[in-house]
Amino acid sequence: IQVPQSTQVVPQAVIEDQSALTLSDALRNVSGVQFDFGFNGGMQPLVILRGFSSVSMTAMGAMSGSSTYYLDGTKVQGVPVNMANVQSVEVVKGPSSVLYGRAEPGGLVNVVSKPISRVPAFSIEQTVGQYGLSRTAVEGSGPINADGTLLGRFGASYYSSDSVRDYVRDKLGAFTGALSWVPNTRTSLTATLDYSEHRYRTDYGVPALGDRPANLPWSRQLNDAPQLSNAKTTLFKLEGAHQFNDTWQVKAKALSVRGTTAEVDVTPYRVDLGAGVSPLDTCDGSGITQCRYYFNVRPDGRYRLDQFNVDLIGKFDTGGIQHTLLAGFDTYDSRKTGAMYFQQLSAASIFTPVLYRSPRLDTATAMPMDVQDRNRWTSFYLQDQLALGGGVFLTGALRHDRTSAIYSSDPNVAPNRQSATSPRLGAVWQFAPNQAVYAQYQEALATNNGRDTVTLAALQPEKARQFEVGYKAALFDGKLTSTVALFQLVKRNRAANVVIDQPPYYNLETVGKARSRGLEWDVSGEITKKLAVIASYAYTDAVVTE
Repeated sequence: IQVPQSTQVVPQAVIEDQSALTLSDALRNVSGVQFDFGFNGGMQPLVILRGFSSVSMTAMGAMSGSSTYYLDGTKVQGVPVNMANVQSVEVVKGPSSVLYGRAEPGGLVNVVSKPISRVPAFSIEQTVGQYGLSRTAVEGSGPINADGTLLGRFGASYYSSDSVRDYVRDKLGAFTGALSWVPNTRTSLTATLDYSEHRYRTDYGVPALGDRPANLPWSRQLNDAPQLSNAKTTLFKLEGAHQFNDTWQVKAKALSVRGTTAEVDVTPYRVDLGAGVSPLDTCDGSGITQCRYYFNVRPDGRYRLDQFNVDLIGKFDTGGIQHTLLAGFDTYDSRKTGAMYFQQLSAASIFTPVLYRSPRLDTATAMPMDVQDRNRWTSFYLQDQLALGGGVFLTGALRHDRTSAIYSSDPNVAPNRQSATSPRLGAVWQFAPNQAVYAQYQEALATNNGRDTVTLAALQPEKARQFEVGYKAALFDGKLTSTVALFQLVKRNRAANVVIDQPPYYNLETVGKARSRGLEWDVSGEITKKLAVIASYAYTDAVVTE
């Protein structure tokens, strides 16, 4: 209640009560969260927060494998969400770049993994449902030795589902193992290894005719790729914490992700990007006939992510003012490699499609493109939360980022290098033990990996700022919480294609701007021991202003 920002947590109890088998199932409980089609299947939806996608659609990049979320505080991309291993889902509304970095300004979704239990526990779960839905999950956790200084946990699960939508498939097998050393109450060290294999065929949604979805059968979907795409991911994480005394503690985390991908979905698109296979296959842009492509697919891709961060946290008093100080350092390096291919296939009428005939990707005849795709961040951040007395709390923070980003098929193009400082200011007045009002100003930064297509100058980074005010209440001894928030969010330096002259010459410039404003209300918790409630409302008005 003393945090000057709207944050919502979907706890494990809700995930279990609702049998939330996908991330979108869990996020339906939070206001202001919407979804676009999932680039990598239903397990990885493209989340939209406060009108802005969790992936910058104005930066350069391939569509496949771009679904983004945070896993235990680290931004990952194209990694499947194993809900059988999820403790809770956190949603931070609005910019959160000071503490997390690298987030789009609408907010972020952080998936929290299940911890190791200090008491012995073992479970087997089986879920079945319509359209071939099945999930089997086994897990065990608890002390390994007699004095409880060694703790362990393992979990294995397999999820499989077809769909009411034609050709859509989702299959996810996963294993996790964790070992924790806790020699005393002040020190802990935990190592975690996760492995998953995700096989899927993407649902690209319902085509639009004019400004409305086309009137089609629920099942109609035009991606009939003859083989499933897949992603195999191995994650290793090492976390440590030490409490020096009652005032200071240090936390550190190192994370390494290695993945191999075979992205071979067939993408329908209303625009003809090349010569039609035959005159009957040419798309006219109306949307009735959809061109179809292997659109910059990676049949043999590699994904690599390395992050290290260390936090120093102190709680102390100066002149009657209580401080909670956080100082941190963070390094982040992600890259994707592997040749991408473009190949045009036969078009399909959305009303009378003839499918099940798409050939496999032929790398011998498809158009190849080898792209440098890399992001590096080095960051320092400092935050102080001050308790001034009388229920008044102030938060001030700064984050300094040095970034290097590139997405280019030209080996002679250098990465875009930027340096920026983002502030955060917040105030809370807790005028009653269970009620507070707050106000916050925060900025956000996202690297822009594109270049001006005429001058080859590096594009300026995307920046955003948000003003937010709100009211929070905790009722029934804190068992029922309510947050009402009003916000205005402006994102600038959006990359846009600008017409220079006729016949059309285009260059890429950061001239775009978008604004989102709205009202959100979230209520969740227990009314009585036998009755719990989740309710939310959001009014979001998001527009491109330039």
